[in-house]
Amino acid sequence: MNLFVSEIFKDSVLFKEASFNAILIASYFYNSNNKYFIGNLRYLQKENYGDHIHLAILGDTRWNSHYECYKTLIKSKSALQVKIFIKL
Repeated sequence: MNLFVSEIFKDSVLFKEASFNAILIASYFYNSNNKYFIGNLRYLQKENYGDHIHLAILGDTRWNSHYECYKTLIKSKSALQVKIFIKL
């Protein structure tokens, strides 16, 4: 299954770009240098969802780690959108 999913992401430019951006966003909020923004995201998550959602990052080359990364970003979508629009 991992090889099948890997081939889809290798062949599709749209999936490659979306995957790169998702990993970039998750990595940004995982980096301890961005504590201020991580705190703001956690506050917005708590306000919107009633709980903190820890963004998953890639741990290995298995596609289930990609899936977890995408799933946590989708769960945090409205909190991330609020953060982006507040900053503008």
